[in-house]
Formats: sequence, structure tokens, C-alpha cells
Amino acid sequence: MRVEKDLRSVTSCFLALIAGACLFAVDGRADDGPMAGQPPAEARKGAESKSDVSIAEQITRLQRTIAADEKQVSELTTEENNPESEFRKAEAEFKAIDERFNIEKEEIARKKEAGEEVGLKRLEEALAETEKARKLARERFDLAIQTRQTSQEQIKAIEEKLTQNRAALERLIGPATPAAPATPAAPPAPAEAPMTPPAPVTPAAPAPAAAPPVATPTAPPAAPAAAAPAPAVAAPMPGTQATFLGSPTAGDQAREKASQEVARAEQIAQEKQLAAEKALQTAESLSGRLKSLDKDIESQRKQLADARRRAELAAQTREVREREYQKIAEEGGLEETQAARTKKEEASEDVIKSQATVTAQMERLQELQADRAALQSEEFAAVSAAKERQIESIRAQEKVVSLKNPFALHNVLQWLLDHGPRLTLIVLAMFVLRVVIKVAMKRVVDIMMQRGFRGTYEESEDRAKTLVGVFQNAASTTVVAGGTLMMFEECGIAVAPLMGGAAVVGLAVAFGAQNLIRDYFYGFVILLENQYKINDVLKIGSVSGQVERITLRMTVLRDVEGSVHFIPNGKIECVTNMTHGWSRALFEIQVSYDEDTDRVVDTLLAVAKGLRSEPQYGRVILEDAEMMGVDAFGDSAVTIKFVIKTRPLKQWMVKREMLRRIKKKFAELKIEIPYPQRVVHHRGEAVSQAMHEAGKAA
Repeated sequence: MRVEKDLRSVTSCFLALIAGACLFAVDGRADDGPMAGQPPAEARKGAESKSDVSIAEQITRLQRTIAADEKQVSELTTEENNPESEFRKAEAEFKAIDERFNIEKEEIARKKEAGEEVGLKRLEEALAETEKARKLARERFDLAIQTRQTSQEQIKAIEEKLTQNRAALERLIGPATPAAPATPAAPPAPAEAPMTPPAPVTPAAPAPAAAPPVATPTAPPAAPAAAAPAPAVAAPMPGTQATFLGSPTAGDQAREKASQEVARAEQIAQEKQLAAEKALQTAESLSGRLKSLDKDIESQRKQLADARRRAELAAQTREVREREYQKIAEEGGLEETQAARTKKEEASEDVIKSQATVTAQMERLQELQADRAALQSEEFAAVSAAKERQIESIRAQEKVVSLKNPFALHNVLQWLLDHGPRLTLIVLAMFVLRVVIKVAMKRVVDIMMQRGFRGTYEESEDRAKTLVGVFQNAASTTVVAGGTLMMFEECGIAVAPLMGGAAVVGLAVAFGAQNLIRDYFYGFVILLENQYKINDVLKIGSVSGQVERITLRMTVLRDVEGSVHFIPNGKIECVTNMTHGWSRALFEIQVSYDEDTDRVVDTLLAVAKGLRSEPQYGRVILEDAEMMGVDAFGDSAVTIKFVIKTRPLKQWMVKREMLRRIKKKFAELKIEIPYPQRVVHHRGEAVSQAMHEAGKAA
């Protein structure tokens, strides 16, 4: 009996090793197939070699795959609903062993409480064996639950794949049915058939319009026939109309020829676009089928892993049944031995079935991976074809755009031949007019200045610069505006609507920009009345400075610190021009009360006369100094005022030099320029001194 036991143990170990080797071989083969992601080099080579798979082969493959998937869904559904399924068996086994485990446990607890030692050890050993069997049954039941869930997931994945495969099969077979009713509606197409021969232009197709819209697969065949006549009869494009406005006869012929060429290009572009859409739809369908197949493969892998685990548990269960059988055969009766032998044989059959299930799952996984490799090859070929169709569509659309584009080379050349000479004449006339205006404007300004103009040559020059700049800008603007309108008219752009729009805009501006119009009007009046000119020194409100620029809208001043002030002419209410015609240098000289004022006045006049006698200052001083005499008595000085009349802008130069000479002359003649001083009398000390003297007298 012992020898038989050892022989059975060795046999069990040998069978377990064989099963493990088979599972390892299956796992290695199952993991060799390509999974989702980028196709490997072999898959890409296969795709390149199968890029020209016929539609018949695709239909046959799809039908075979659909049949296999439907069969698998049916088997999985039947297995799930089968009362003799693994799930039901594992559930019943676990319940039975768990119930026996609880009974044995309660029996041991009862004997311990009663203090019975007889048979306690045998019960504890039996409980240990039952606990091991319970653990295996629980693992088997857990695995059956997991397998059931995986099976449900696989059913969903296969059903999704079935839906996509059926849709792909309908796309491949479906167009044959609508083709028959479409033929009666196609008679108009032959009428325009002469337009198709020039289609040999090999442009390839624009993807912009192909990618976003995905049309129904059955609609494209009828669309080109219905859409083809429209371009041929369509009116000429706006670009070509503007291109051929020159001669009536040659232009009409050129427009008709261009319209026919554009119609042919549009028809070809539509056909290319529909082909690109169909290719893109095919690629997207294959991509979706590939994703569904990946889900199916993933579910199949889980099924394979569950089957392997189920085989391991079956092998362990068989070992437990063999031990139970040996134990019962040594100690039990005939019926118990027969029942244990039956369980052992069932466990052995379960091992065989589990291994067969593993083999079937492996074969199914290999089939799925083979289908995936073939589908991946089809997807790669479909994606390449879709890219080619998109490129063809892009090129066809680019050709249409080029034909419609008025800035294309052939359109530009024709336009230049029709309108170039007249536009050149207009541009030359504008240039000549601007030159004439520039030359004649100075003469016109000279004539205007002869009426009531005052001042020196420099003032005349400044006045001329001011008027020439303003009037020349206005005349140039008028010439440019008129020439532009003539060019618009020559280019075929209607000027009358533009003028009407300009009138409306001008009216709106007149109401909305009254301040702007007032600025221009005030600027015109300032220039007309010659209130000030460039280089004059002004004081406008609280701002003072030299005039740098005058326009009809604003006056630009720069102050002593170099800051520039932009003053709108409409804001100018009062202007103080400190250099209009002539200027004065004002002097207020303070001397001490001790000095002789007559002597000081004579000295100041002598210094002013000496300054005028010098050539450098004599040409800017217009008259001798005008002495106004003693002007005021201050706290510590007497103020003597006099003025010197100078040319505009020269009063500050004369004043600075005059003050320098006065200071030097006063120092030479000892004439005192007093500092501010004040005499303070202290009355408190005088009162106290008087009281002190009165006290002494008393």
C-alpha cells in the first residue's frame, strides 16, 4: 500500500510538471503577437505586401470573422447560463465543503467542552484536511466568479467588434444596391461629359475639406454627377471679372475660357475630395475595429490566465482527493472508499478538462492575434491610401484656388496688359502734379505775402515756410486722393458707392468730431491772419515756448526746458506773441538811496549806446535805449526802468549782454547795488533809560 502511495505521488508530480511546461509554452506563444500601438517592422512589411488586398478578400475575411465572433458569443452566453457550468459547480462545492467544515468545527468544540478525548485527534486531523479542501474550493469559487466577470466583459467587447465589422461589411457590399436606382437620374451628366477629358492634370487632393466632413458612404457616387454640371454653367468668378475688364471682345472670350477651365478643375477637385473622404472613413473604421479587437484580445488573455489558474487549482484538488482516498481506503469502509474513488476520478477528469480549456483559450488567442496582424496590415494600407487621397485633394483644391485667384501669375499678366498703361499714366500725372505744386507753391505764397506783410527777411522766410508746408500738404493730399479714385475707377471698382459712403462717413464725422473740425477751421484762420509763424515765441494760456510746427489742426511749442507741447488750434483762445514784428528788452535796475539818480541814468544810457555801437549788437538793436526814469522806491533801493527795442527773438541776447556790462560799469564807478536791509528801533530800552534818568533827578 505504501509503494502504491509513493507511485501515485510520483505520477502526480510528473503530470504537474508536464502541465506546467505546456502552460509555459502556451504563454510564450501567446505573448509573441503584436499588441496595440505602432505596428512593428514585420507588420509594416506585411501591410506593404497586402496594400492591394482585393475587396473580395476583405469581404470574405469579414464574414469569417463575424461568424467566428457570433459563435463565440453564443458559446459564452450558453456557458454563462448553463446550470452545469464551472461557476455552478464551484459554488456548490464550496457550499458543501464550507458546511462540512463548520460541522466538524462545531463537533470539535463540543467534544472539548464536554472533555471527551476519544476521537478528538482524528477529528482535528480531518478538520485540517477539510480546511485545506475548503481553501482550494474557495479559490476555485473566486476564480469562477472572476472568470464569469471576464466572460461578460468579453461578450461586450465581441459584440462591439461585431457591430463595427457588420458596418464595415455593409460599406463594402452596400454601394452595389443604391447604384441601380442612381442610374436613371444620371442622364444630365453626359451632356457635360466633354468637360472631363482635360482631367489628366495629376493634382492630388485637399485634405482641409476632406477631414472635417465625413459623408455617408452610399451618397458619394451620386454627388459628383449632380454637382458636375453646376461649375460648368456657373458665372465667372469675381476675380476673373475684375481681371478682364479691358477689351469687350477679347475679354469676353478670355472670361469664358477661364470659366470653363475653372469648372473642370472644380469637378476634379470634388471627385478627389469624395475619394479622400471615403478613404478616411475606411481608415477610421479599420482603426475602430482594431481597438475593439484589442479589447477582445485583452479579455481573451484574462480568460487564458483564469484557465491556467483553474488548471493549477484542479491539480491541487486532485492531490487532495488522492490523499483523502488513500486515507479512507486504509481506514474506511467499502462505500466510503467507493465515494472517495469517485471524487478522485472526478478531480482527474477536471484536470484534463482544465488543460483542454487552457489549450482552447490559447488557440483562440492565437487566432485573435493572427486576425489582429491582418487587420493591422489593412489599417496601415488604408491610412497610407487616405494620406495619398488627401494629398491629391489638396493639390486639386490648390489648382482651383490658383485659377480663381486674381493674383495668380496668368491673371496678373492679363490684368497688366489691360490696365497697366492707363494706370501708369495716372501715376505719372500724379507725380508731375506734385512737382508742379511744389514749384508753384512758393510763388503763390510770395504773392500772398506782398499784401500787408510786415517784418524782416528772416520773418518773411519763416512765414513762407509756414504757408508752404501747410498749402503743399493740402494740395498733395488732394492730388493723391483724386489719383486714387481714378485708379479705382480704372481697376473696375465703382467709385460712386464709395463717394456715397464717404459722404455718410463725413456727415457722421461732422457730428461726432466737431472739435476736430473746429481745430482745422481755427488753424486756417491763424494762418490767414498771420497771428504767429514758425520760430515765434508764444504764450498760450499757461504754456510758453517757441513754435516748432504749425498745421491746420495743432500748434507745437517747445519750452525752455525742452518739453514739447501739442496744442489743438480749437483750444487757443488767447495768444501772446512775444516776437511779432519786434521785441523789447526790459530793464529794472535797483541802486542805493545814497546814489545820484541822474548820474546813474546817464551811466545806463552810455552803456546802452556803447552796446549799440558794436556791429554784433547794432544790427539787432532797432533804436536807442528809451529811459523811463525812476520807477519805484523799494525798502532798500531805488528802481530805474528803461527798455531797448530789438528784432524778434533777440531781446534775451541783448538783455544778458547789457546786464553784464551794467554790472561791470557799476563796479568801476563805485555805484552801489544795495542788498536788502531793514532798520529796527527798540522802544523798550529808550523807555527804561528815561525812567532811570527821572529817578536820578528825583
